[in-house]
Amino acid sequence: MRRSEYLWHRLHKHALATEFSAVWVDRLELDELAQRAGADFRQARRCGRDELAAEVFAVRDATVIWADRLTGDWLQIIEFGGYGCSGAVRELSAHGGRAVSAGWGLNGVRDLGHVSDGYDTTLFSVTVPGERYGNAPDALDPLAKGLIFDLGDTSWTADPELAPGWSAHAERSAWMEENDHLVGDEEWLSGSHPRLVIPHRL
Repeated sequence: MRRSEYLWHRLHKHALATEFSAVWVDRLELDELAQRAGADFRQARRCGRDELAAEVFAVRDATVIWADRLTGDWLQIIEFGGYGCSGAVRELSAHGGRAVSAGWGLNGVRDLGHVSDGYDTTLFSVTVPGERYGNAPDALDPLAKGLIFDLGDTSWTADPELAPGWSAHAERSAWMEENDHLVGDEEWLSGSHPRLVIPHRL
């Protein structure tokens, strides 16, 4: 099994592979994240994945985020029921920060986005090779060397548990872990982290 496929299976184990939306930001504390995203930090509560699942099911008209420190510089934010953080990456990266966003679901696959200091640096498709956008569209290409971002890739056939078309998601997971380790390890995903609620903006 390729390392990228192992990372996908890690998300699948924690019921995060079918629909997944996450943001990683650096130089930001949790309370400031809450303020910029529109959450009430006073209502933050630590919970594990199983307890979080019940809360996500009960919450309406809001994005539920599960966020905590991933490395010394980066916060990992996994969001459910909306895009309260992935839709605010410019605000989250403002004043010298960086943010990376990625996600997929029943409606398709989002571009992988990298934002610096409030500006879109690079957005690229993980399913259609060569599609690049942003102020520096090719800036992340050296970091993606050797990875296969192509929905037509058939290498998934070597892993009978990896569904057709999911190799692109797996390769994206590998990119995020390789560059600043932006995928939570088993310890992070099995741990207890603050839960915040971001009301949907009208």
